[in-house]
Amino acid sequence: MPHTFTVVVREEISVILKKVEAEITGKGGKFAGNAERGSFAGQSLLGVIRGEYRGLTETELTITITDKPFAVPYRMIESEIRKYFG
Repeated sequence: MPHTFTVVVREEISVILKKVEAEITGKGGKFAGNAERGSFAGQSLLGVIRGEYRGLTETELTITITDKPFAVPYRMIESEIRKYFG
């Protein structure tokens, strides 16, 4: 079951997404998209985490975790993703 949450950013979405993309791909993950929408995937210790994002406003993104390892709680993933945008 997917998990969706909203992130408020302090910078322009396109700028912050470039930083997030560099962070994810720098760790061997995948990132595709633009300021309007996109997808990402990254490796955790227990398996792959996949998700999608969508720009809501100039300062808000909705992020949906679409796939994760069973043993990793959504709260933990959400907390880690929020660090990318903080």
